[in-house]
Amino acid sequence: METSHQDINEKQRKRCGISGYTTSTTPINGILKSEISDFIVREITLSGEILSTHEKEMANTHFNPRRDKATIFTVIKKKMDTILASKTLAEYLHVPPNHIKWAGIKDHTAITAQRFTVRGNRMNDLKNFKHNNITITNIRPAKEEIELGKLWGNNFTINLRNIHEEYQEIEGTLAEWTEQINTYGFPNYFGMQRFGQHRPNSHKVGRYAFLGQFKEACEEFLYQIYPKEYEENKQFREKLRETSNLSEVLKNWPRGFHYEKLIVNKLVQNQEDFQSAFFALPTPLVNLVMSSFQSYIFNQAISKRISQGHPLSQPISGDLVSILMEPKGHPSLITYKYEGGKGWNDATILKAFKHERATIIAPILGHKTKLTDYPAFEPIYKNILEEENFEMNQFNHQYSRIFSFDGTFRPIFNKPSSLKISQAYITNKYPELDPHGIKLEFSLPKGTYATVLLRELRKYKK
Repeated sequence: METSHQDINEKQRKRCGISGYTTSTTPINGILKSEISDFIVREITLSGEILSTHEKEMANTHFNPRRDKATIFTVIKKKMDTILASKTLAEYLHVPPNHIKWAGIKDHTAITAQRFTVRGNRMNDLKNFKHNNITITNIRPAKEEIELGKLWGNNFTINLRNIHEEYQEIEGTLAEWTEQINTYGFPNYFGMQRFGQHRPNSHKVGRYAFLGQFKEACEEFLYQIYPKEYEENKQFREKLRETSNLSEVLKNWPRGFHYEKLIVNKLVQNQEDFQSAFFALPTPLVNLVMSSFQSYIFNQAISKRISQGHPLSQPISGDLVSILMEPKGHPSLITYKYEGGKGWNDATILKAFKHERATIIAPILGHKTKLTDYPAFEPIYKNILEEENFEMNQFNHQYSRIFSFDGTFRPIFNKPSSLKISQAYITNKYPELDPHGIKLEFSLPKGTYATVLLRELRKYKK
């Protein structure tokens, strides 16, 4: 029997630890990202401002060197990941890569708007920047550089097209799904973007790096072929694996493969120095790849909890509960242990859940994580680590001065804010409605994946 793309996608998701649902509605099949404009992501700042994906008139402001340390601006991009956009800007401005900073990483296959800063006064240089996939707008001076994680979250406008039924036929299912999501939330998995959409292997590369197996890390990064890759990319990886002359391959390097080329350039200098080759990758990418192994373990933990029949949105005995900073918002450092209704604070905890001011948290493992702090999850994580043949102290590696993997925590479920579903418009025929398309609009806290929410709507064969 021929395997469908949908089946392949679900197999890849399971390999990244994603395998459970919180909703029980009939799947809404359709095509996501049939056009780049079908997936729009706007960063939400800490003050609550939703950035625009449209160009704005530049403010007439002046840089004061006694007060201002950086230039802040909005990057509107498409078909480009945040790290590559940063690299492109650094090359244009002739500055070191670490002079460019951003608050969060955005999707490659989307139109996105996000804040960047560059050290010093670069206002005039940025006004003259031209690129097919990047637009710079809202340039102004800033007293401080932006920091990773300094955002509230993201606002999404997403079209799902080519649904088999007409919109009126699925309105009841959509209403039921919306009610279930608002009641139970959805699993707070790290989405496939975290592991690679076409080559979901960053967690494998990351595991090798933690173990100091850099030859295996480089070979997985360069050579391993995955079903969703373009055919010409598969052929090039095969050629790269079989060649005995890397210098010759570099002469005819295809478009793309930006990061692979950095590794190969190092291997040309010394074919046995896989450690240097791996760390030739941009520092943010190395950090992303290694931490994706932590993300994979977290995903596995949520899936195992679901498979055991335990809820995600209501606590069980031994759960560690965090009080949210605002309804449906971010977890705080105020935590309580739920004791199955027998604890002195359990009634207050349940009341906080009723008012959407509490969440259950699980660890993102690091060398400082104490599993005893998470009694409900401790046996789950121990089982996963045994399956992965990995020990906690291996997070404390020789590069911890550059990449800190102390460990942290993350909510195991999330609920969207301002969730709206309506009939989409036919592209290029606006304002005509698409009888086989729906539009979803919602906001999510930082670190939460819209594609994971959409997975609950579309569902896939097991």
